[in-house]
Amino acid sequence: MEKILVIEDSKVVQAQLTDMLAGKYEVACADNGVLGIEAATGNPPGLILLDIRLPKMDGYQVCQLLKSYETTMQVPIIFITAMDAAEEKVRGFEAGAADYIVKPFYPAELLARVEVHLASRRAREQAIELERLTLFKEMAVALSHEINNPLTAAYGYLHLLEHDNAEAGARTRERLGAIHTELERIREIVGKLSHPSRVARTSYSHDTLMIDLEKI
Repeated sequence: MEKILVIEDSKVVQAQLTDMLAGKYEVACADNGVLGIEAATGNPPGLILLDIRLPKMDGYQVCQLLKSYETTMQVPIIFITAMDAAEEKVRGFEAGAADYIVKPFYPAELLARVEVHLASRRAREQAIELERLTLFKEMAVALSHEINNPLTAAYGYLHLLEHDNAEAGARTRERLGAIHTELERIREIVGKLSHPSRVARTSYSHDTLMIDLEKI
């Protein structure tokens, strides 16, 4: 269930929006712009409903700040306004809002606007992921070709060593066998890089992600 953040100082409006969205979305509310920014950056929602008239910091300032942060710049923001004034709409779009909705709210219109912008965001994220996968595939195939040449040479030298040490002791044969095993592992990895089906990421350290070769 996607999360909607409502930044609105009126408890009545908060209750109205929560009632309209409940059941289909997870709804969180913030009473002013400062709390709204903290809530949005701490746990980014799928979409934000933002009142223009707020204490401490107005909606335009909140929107501009959220659009400047990497964690929230892609989150669609729908302005809530009590006046259907062209000037307010223009300022809202200039601040980075994706849309606006005028009080009083009509449930069908509200839900339609929310779903349209959530769907648009999902489509953008899928397009970005597809672009990343395409780039990764191109890099992986090129890398696999670069690795194959020295890998082939290593197999050749290993074959010569095994031939020259055919009468060697068990310890030497064991070490040569271990080298062969590790080369086979490298060859398997190169094979996966040559035909990646997806980008499988895994946590590495702190906030760092790495490609999980076992899952591509």
